[in-house]
Amino acid sequence: MRRLLNRGLPEQSRIDLRIGWPLLLLPIVLLNQIFAPHPVWVVLSVTLAGLYALGYLWVRSLGPALDVARARVSTILVAGDLLQEEFELRNLSRLPVLWAEFVDQSDLPGYEAGRVIACGALSSYRWRAEVECKQRGVFRLGPHRLHLQDPLGLFDLQVDFPHHDVVLIYPRVVELPRLALPHGNTQGSDRRRRPLRGVQPAATVTEYRPGDSLRHIHWRTSAHRGRLMVKELETEPSGDVWVVLDLCGRVHSGSGPSSTLETSIILAASLAAELLAGREQRAVGLLVAGSEAASGETQPWLISPLPGQAQLWQMMAALARIDAGNVPLADLLSSNGPALGRRGSLIVITPQVDIGQAGDWPAQLLHLKGLGLESSAVLVSPASGEPGADEEALRARLGTTQALLARVEIPSAVVEAGSPLRSVLRFRRKRTVIRSTPTGGVVTYEVEEEVG
Repeated sequence: MRRLLNRGLPEQSRIDLRIGWPLLLLPIVLLNQIFAPHPVWVVLSVTLAGLYALGYLWVRSLGPALDVARARVSTILVAGDLLQEEFELRNLSRLPVLWAEFVDQSDLPGYEAGRVIACGALSSYRWRAEVECKQRGVFRLGPHRLHLQDPLGLFDLQVDFPHHDVVLIYPRVVELPRLALPHGNTQGSDRRRRPLRGVQPAATVTEYRPGDSLRHIHWRTSAHRGRLMVKELETEPSGDVWVVLDLCGRVHSGSGPSSTLETSIILAASLAAELLAGREQRAVGLLVAGSEAASGETQPWLISPLPGQAQLWQMMAALARIDAGNVPLADLLSSNGPALGRRGSLIVITPQVDIGQAGDWPAQLLHLKGLGLESSAVLVSPASGEPGADEEALRARLGTTQALLARVEIPSAVVEAGSPLRSVLRFRRKRTVIRSTPTGGVVTYEVEEEVG
């Protein structure tokens, strides 16, 4: 029956019989007309068949004539921003759409774009939907479908639109409290010791180690000694910085925006923005081991240090789609130590505020310090007021951990999860505003706004 109803229709359109029991009266009416002829049986059978034919032809003509287009107003979205979409239903049939249910299958949290709409013959209908993007991540907009019926409700028509769009919501970039950077590197604002032509070769060479650039190999000495040797370089004060993010799920606590996981990611994005786009203008890289939302498999994310805005958005995109994994911070540092090179500095962001829980990641930082990598740590403490939290004991553990790090000359700072921090990453965009007048008219104008 369904195959017969949908013969010749496009694949995305499907017609189903919604109310079929009146058709069971047709055989009874025909038998009555045979054995007890009367005009009423003829009228009843013709009326019944005519209503079903009219309803079927109605939805049949609308099936291939309907189209729904959707377009996103915003291109760059940060957590806390407003996502807006414009929709347009186009009806190319000579019959009107008396009502149609627009069903949206987007997975963006809190987004409700579905509604009941109507559209005249050979015309179109537009509407807009919006939602506040409360969390970072990769989400799907669409697919969507139209569900409608004929005027008598005898037949259902469903038109599927399989196209969907992927929206990337970046983490917020906030104004950071004063954080201690690795003290072994002079700041970029110190011009007295800044070389005029970047890194400068020194008079000594050393043995090649994984992570050293091949451009710095001293070929004459390498040929003389029979092994690769590299030139010692005087690093600029604005040397490379690695942001190392601890995403081991076992050490994070809380949920939602006030969790230590989300706060750690916001801090990583904010540090990258400050170092890449702030006064320092340093080359920044990212090291993290987490799971991607699409696959769910834990994998290392290593973005080599580079300067500039392009590097910032690459790191922001990585931080937007990453989630907690199962790799401890100490294992992350030990397995990727050679890739970090021998010059530069590390900024480690971790919620491991308990020295008994910290494992041996401070020992790994000491090992890397012996290779020329200075470090500092940002400790993310759980949000205050959590059920069962002993704030006095937490402060004691934080003090113990910071004292241990200070003894090995690793500066540290503490940031509480969920702390109210002001957004600083902003951009300007134009938005169309539609308002109705007291007389029933519509006024459309554009406004320019700053978002972030």
